[in-house]
Amino acid sequence: MEIRLIRHGKSSCDFSKRITSWDYREWVIKYGEAGICDEAPANVQRALKDASIVFTSDFKRAIDSAQSSVAIQSDSIYRELELPYYDVKFLKLNPRIWTVFYRFLWLIGFSKKVENKKRAKRRAKTAAQQLEDNAREHGIVILVGHGFFNRYIGNVLTKRGWTLEGNNGTANWTIHTYTK
Repeated sequence: MEIRLIRHGKSSCDFSKRITSWDYREWVIKYGEAGICDEAPANVQRALKDASIVFTSDFKRAIDSAQSSVAIQSDSIYRELELPYYDVKFLKLNPRIWTVFYRFLWLIGFSKKVENKKRAKRRAKTAAQQLEDNAREHGIVILVGHGFFNRYIGNVLTKRGWTLEGNNGTANWTIHTYTK
């Protein structure tokens, strides 16, 4: 049995402009709706074709990243971990900086109006169970998802006895393969 977790391709969303935290809220919505601006590398295309079934989150960048696969099932359970928002009107930052800042706050327990770590871990357990069940039935299963949530699922799989074959980092199009 094999579960492959793939991070989606590079988002077509604009990261270049400095924005306020209020504008960042709107930017996150656009990021969720944006597709990708690059093509899957050959190893990812091969992996997608090898799988009997491919799961994705319901965000466009994940769905677009899986387009070369045969059978895609999208589900919100595989969405990226949400970020809290705080209104900081006097400061304009690049969206990447806001993302790091808010992710840090989330990691240390500030989860204002979004899913907290405890609930995210519970969701990751449910997602990992779905992937395991499908791996038993289909052999090779792929999830095209998101960096942080893929990591949470990977941690669950490891605790359940799955072996990670190497660690390929966190870049777009990265594949993490778990075997059992």
